[in-house]
Amino acid sequence: MKRFFSFLIAVLGVSIVTLAQSSSHQYVTVVAEPDHADWTYRTGETAHFTAYAIKENVRMRDTEITYSYGPDKLDAVFTKTVKTDRNGVAHFEVPGAKEPGFTSVRVKVNLDGHTYSSMTNIAFDPFDIRPTTTMPTDFEQFWSEAMKKASQLPMMPSLRYSEKESNDRVDVYYLRLQSYKRGNYVYGVLTVPKTAGRKPAILRLPGAAVRSFNGPNELAYEGFVVLEIGVHGIPVDQDNEIYRQLENGALAGYTTIGIDNRDTYYYKRSILGCVRAVDYLCTRDDVDTTRIATYGGSQGGMLSIMTAALSPKVSALFAYFPAFCELTGYYHGRGGGWPHLFRDSKEPNLQARMEVSRYYDTVNFARLLRVPGFYAWGFNDPACCPTSTFSAYNVITAPKQLQVGRDTGHWLYPWQVENAMSWLKEQFHMEK
Repeated sequence: MKRFFSFLIAVLGVSIVTLAQSSSHQYVTVVAEPDHADWTYRTGETAHFTAYAIKENVRMRDTEITYSYGPDKLDAVFTKTVKTDRNGVAHFEVPGAKEPGFTSVRVKVNLDGHTYSSMTNIAFDPFDIRPTTTMPTDFEQFWSEAMKKASQLPMMPSLRYSEKESNDRVDVYYLRLQSYKRGNYVYGVLTVPKTAGRKPAILRLPGAAVRSFNGPNELAYEGFVVLEIGVHGIPVDQDNEIYRQLENGALAGYTTIGIDNRDTYYYKRSILGCVRAVDYLCTRDDVDTTRIATYGGSQGGMLSIMTAALSPKVSALFAYFPAFCELTGYYHGRGGGWPHLFRDSKEPNLQARMEVSRYYDTVNFARLLRVPGFYAWGFNDPACCPTSTFSAYNVITAPKQLQVGRDTGHWLYPWQVENAMSWLKEQFHMEK
């Protein structure tokens, strides 16, 4: 598993160790401690907080702490300052929410011209949160027809062996598949264990960015054939400067490109490309087609759910803090998921764009899931807020398991991922 945890840090795009330690290594650490250890309350129940600030491992006495609270991802509705007592603590209350959801409680201390702060998102009956988005009556028909049309194109797979990245345990290839429309391609990196026989496979899906991929993918050392793809229809092995130029140029703001029409929206090609990647895995003699999983976080978590919902060839999924959940949340006065669309009620063509979003909201794909899934996120995620991710999780009727790291933001603890891998291996009857 050592290789796997090294891979974990890379795929999340951040250092979990650094993030986990950064708050404890601030000069002043400000804490808002709820009276429920699980940070969870019944709707309408008052939450009682103990606040304190720690400097050099000692609680600060006679110190002003400003606290505020408001709905998840929205502006604070109340702000007040309290002073710590001789024990270095202060107390305040947060009124219970009127309906299921999350309340963000923020505390801060100003010292020597610097501000130190933290956030604690408390839940009110989170498993009763219901989404604001609804499923179009022709949702399944729309995607079924799109997949059928895409499947009529030949894949024309092209594999290029990478001697540099291969080793005595795995072979690495760079892959190109035709997808969606003639001349449109999916690019990725395929890592294949050198063990004999058919093996379970993972489609590894990327978080939001325009960047390169390379091999070997560390999940292959766990016994999986791993295909990691990009979603922009561009090669994944180019110079980083090319991706930087695309991200700041042609692909800047790609999450809204073509959003005025469900057939031109940017993610239609991306989602169909993910389905095509699963189809490709099923053509390989070294893949056990009864054991294929999708895997990803944030944008990758969204695509993991979407692909598993659309492709009958997927048999399990792991999605952590999935994006694109509850896109219409802001319009209805509550937090929405990344990329936080429709926050501006004066946005051009707003109603038409929200209608298009119903065909791309992760919540509506989650409603269709029929395969077991493992999910993980935290209460303090500022990108894919818990109001949005619980909105998706709560509509899933397939077998599901959720592990929450309450104080995590847009990252996971290693134990969450370790448990997910153990779960996946159990699903696929592999040795742990």
